[in-house]
Amino acid sequence: RELLTRIGSVFQNPEHQLVASRVRDELAAGPRALGLDEAEIAERVDDLLERLALSSVADANPFTLSGGQKRRLSVGTALATRPRLLVLDEPTFGQDANTWRGMVRTIAELRAAGHAIVTATHDAEFVAAVGAVTLELGAGREVAA
Repeated sequence: RELLTRIGSVFQNPEHQLVASRVRDELAAGPRALGLDEAEIAERVDDLLERLALSSVADANPFTLSGGQKRRLSVGTALATRPRLLVLDEPTFGQDANTWRGMVRTIAELRAAGHAIVTATHDAEFVAAVGAVTLELGAGREVAA
């Protein structure tokens, strides 16, 4: 259980980490595994539904969501346990302009609060928007910036 509060991860394919039949239950799975009381779980879930623009699909089956919604849900499941380290694979993939800005805001807030974030992304605008330090891998060489 302690590991849940240390590391949160988002896979390249969000469907590979879905475990529940409702969005709300998906977000509650991690906090429930930590043994949190139901009031705290409900508070975290409601906050994430709102923050990630998923309130309208809270009772939907996660497998019926759009690709962008699944991506935001997978980020939400990683955030639900409030880990100190987030490992994210393409967190902005499939987002429209509004949800992209929301994702940037969420990640920037986490960075400002002292969370460590490792992201694999092709989204250079996202990297710039969150003020990240970058490590570029390509053409057989590593370049740190």
